[in-house]
Amino acid sequence: MRTLERLEALLGAIPAGLMEVRIRAGRPVQYRCADGDRFGPVVPADRLGAILAALADHSLYAREAELKEGYFTMDDGCRVGVCGRLLCDGDRPTALTDAGALCVRVCREIRGASDGFYDALFEDDRLHSALIVSGPGLGKTTALRDAARRLSEDGYNVCIADERRELAACALGVPTLDVGPRTDVMDGCPKHVAVTRLLRAASPEVIVTDEIGDRRDAEALAEAARCGVRILASAHAGSLEQLLARKNVCLDVFELAVLLGDRPGQVKAIHRL
Repeated sequence: MRTLERLEALLGAIPAGLMEVRIRAGRPVQYRCADGDRFGPVVPADRLGAILAALADHSLYAREAELKEGYFTMDDGCRVGVCGRLLCDGDRPTALTDAGALCVRVCREIRGASDGFYDALFEDDRLHSALIVSGPGLGKTTALRDAARRLSEDGYNVCIADERRELAACALGVPTLDVGPRTDVMDGCPKHVAVTRLLRAASPEVIVTDEIGDRRDAEALAEAARCGVRILASAHAGSLEQLLARKNVCLDVFELAVLLGDRPGQVKAIHRL
């Protein structure tokens, strides 16, 4: 059962154009849609745990490693963020208990989501490495997936390092979303590990990955770039100035920064780095 079907079974009818659902104990369900917010019924605190268990196939134990990071990913690429009591050993998360809120981000394939910047990747008749930049929830993953598909269809060997399982939504190693005919995916492991193994195993011409998280990710992508591989990745920032201030992105890997607008598919600006 796909995530939207699960949500409908758990919450009742859901509005069209759904982008995100926020379920908070003791408060109305918030539906974030393309044309604005809607609100549903209040979810009692004792009901939230049952909703979380149902989304996790009644196997929260199997999701334990993901939950320590604050989220888990459904089989169709939708991500369920979980807020609650986080137990730590020093600064190392050990368990997430007593959930108080869920944020379900709906994964959507939008063909053409990369139209606003795809041609710019080929300035000077060669493929450039590019970083897709925006605040949270504004279509970075959707745009990356569409660009990966198009590069694959245009003849490039594309490899995806899909740590959060949102780009390709693999089931038993096979993508369930359209990432193109010449695309290989390493999913469910840290990006820096996936990038290193893809370099060894799959002879990529392009590596695509979502949300550079720390220095290890940046260093792995820099090593791939030194091997002649082009990189498409994303990062959180609301402006070029905010991007330049980030220390763990390794900007010298990238030739272009694509700043997305306020809706999926919209490009605000393209900057040379």
